[in-house]
Amino acid sequence: MFPNTIAFIPDGNRRYAKKAGISCAEAYALGTKRAWDVIDWMKDYPKIKAGTFYTLSLENLSRNKIELNVLFRLFERELDLVKQKGIFEEQGIKLKFIGRLNGLPKRLQEKISAVEKHTSEFGGRQINLAIGYNGQAEIVDAAKRFAKDCEKGDAKVEGLDETKFSEYLYSTSRPDLIVRTGGTQRLSGFLTYQSAYSELYFSDKYWPEFEKEDLNAAILEFGERERRFGK
Repeated sequence: MFPNTIAFIPDGNRRYAKKAGISCAEAYALGTKRAWDVIDWMKDYPKIKAGTFYTLSLENLSRNKIELNVLFRLFERELDLVKQKGIFEEQGIKLKFIGRLNGLPKRLQEKISAVEKHTSEFGGRQINLAIGYNGQAEIVDAAKRFAKDCEKGDAKVEGLDETKFSEYLYSTSRPDLIVRTGGTQRLSGFLTYQSAYSELYFSDKYWPEFEKEDLNAAILEFGERERRFGK
């Protein structure tokens, strides 16, 4: 048994910087490269049709402005490289960004929009990048969107169920498997609604240290688990 959807909490970049004696900027750059590596490795598992990465939490946006500016510049640089990364077109990967994107710098928002448009026709696999994201905020935003539809007469309270409500979320993708690196064993507000029956796998490695063999180990362990979905 293989997962159809997988999600990652790539934790430990700053701790890796301290361990390796490098700057946080260098560690974040290595972490970003590792994310693209993982996306490429996923091609070996054709049953995986969707992946989600916890790129930056809503809480992270209150970090030191200098650190945030480093991250935003890194994001912008990587977005500029998307058209040059052949894996998106070759593997049919569509990129979608989820979260409160309006809290990001205008320039970054524009680049995100351009990348989503560029990859919108690549329909084989979808990669979601959660940025400015918090699972509780996602549920609140979904409730507000549903309430507005009710006000306009486009929805009715009587017609609301779990499936219908999920349509108002940033992403309807429910990960079969969530992998978190860095040794911490919690979800930290990641995909709060969608992760109700996700299998969890925790790695002690920091994200820049995560290797293909670690991804394989997580997927193999998933295959050995019995999923009962509460039954």
